[in-house]
Formats: sequence, C-alpha cells, structure tokens
Amino acid sequence: MFDLSSKYYDVIYSFKNYQQEANMIHEYLIKQENEPKLILDVACGTGQHAYYLKQHYSIDGIDLNPEFVSIAKAKNPEGQFYTADMSSFKLEKTYDVVMCLFSSIGYVKTLDNVVRTLEQFKEHLNEAGVILVEPWFTPEVWNAGRVDTLTAEQDGIKMCRMSYTEKHDRMSVLRFDYLFGSKAGIDYFSETHDLGLFSVDEMIRAFHDAKLEVEYDEQGISGRGMYIARRKPL
Repeated sequence: MFDLSSKYYDVIYSFKNYQQEANMIHEYLIKQENEPKLILDVACGTGQHAYYLKQHYSIDGIDLNPEFVSIAKAKNPEGQFYTADMSSFKLEKTYDVVMCLFSSIGYVKTLDNVVRTLEQFKEHLNEAGVILVEPWFTPEVWNAGRVDTLTAEQDGIKMCRMSYTEKHDRMSVLRFDYLFGSKAGIDYFSETHDLGLFSVDEMIRAFHDAKLEVEYDEQGISGRGMYIARRKPL
C-alpha cells in the first residue's frame, strides 16, 4: 500500500488525466434513467476524481489511508471523507452512485472479499442507484518479471520510480522503489503492493453473488474496463 509514499501520491500520478476520466464518468452517469446527485467514491485516494466531479455532483469518499483522506478533505471541503475499509465500512447515508476506480478493487485480494465488498457497496446504494467498478488486470495479461521506470516532476519535487512485477498464483505483486528529490533533500522509499487477479467471468459471478445485475465495458475510462452494476429487481 501507499503507506510511505502517500504524501507524494499526486506527484507520482501527475501523468494521470483525472479531468478526462471524470468527464467520462459523467458521461456514464448522464445516461442513467434517474439523474444521480450523490456519489460515494470508495478508495478515493487524494480526492482528485472528486475534485473534477464535484461541479456536477455532491461527493463523499472513503479510503483506508488516513493521509489520503486528509488530502482529499483539503481539496474537497464540500464533501465528507472518512478513513474506512471498503470491505467493511458503515456510513449512515446512501448514494445514487458508489464508484471504486483506479483498480482499487484488486486490493481486497480474494473473490470472497470482492463479494463482501460489493455487498457493502449495495448497502450504501439508493434503490435506483448504480455501482461503477474499474478492475485490476486479469490473470492472463499479468506478466511477472516486468521492469518499468516512471519519472515525474511537480511543485518543485522530482520523482523516479522503478517497479518490478511478480505473480504468486492468483496474486499480482508490485515492488516499487522511489526516489523523491526537492530542495529539502532526497527521500527513498520501497513499497510492495499485493492485488488479486480476477478474470472477467469471475468478477461477473461476484456481482451476481452480491445480488447485482452487471454489464461490462471492456474499455472503461482508462483501458482497464468498467463494471456497471445495479440492484437485481425483486
């Protein structure tokens, strides 16, 4: 997880076009029968999607990382942001949209946990609401032994990240090594991220097990796909 690098998260992902992705989310939502107004952003990170979506919607968020929640609150003081686990959170509020983006669903690691997490999403969903889940990679496309390098610069901070991939059965493992340089000096961090690998068929079954109807958009907002789910009619 981003326990060590969380304060640099926006530098690391400065390449990501959050505004374009937010526009595409908006396009999904304006097609819904009932016009959505309230969104819960699950695994909201630093609240960058919320920053662009709040011109159209009222947005709250949850994340397991308290530093992310603090940053998201500062960016989006209009919303309510909570430190919570996506597989076991309880809010006294329901939403027109529950969304979980940037492959965060992979962090629950197992299919049983996917079902449990989707059930939590449904518990916080209004009757005619919609769930959006952007998946992690599927088992057949994940390659072990891949090495990548990413560089970025933002607000006087320069970053270099080298990553190495492994695969342990149905688990993808990412080793990240970071260098962050600024006038204050150089910071080095190393992190390991474990994400479950689930096929499209497995994900669809998980939605059905959670008593949700689902359709799958192969492209999604970033090329990783998107699951669009609703409550099954009684």
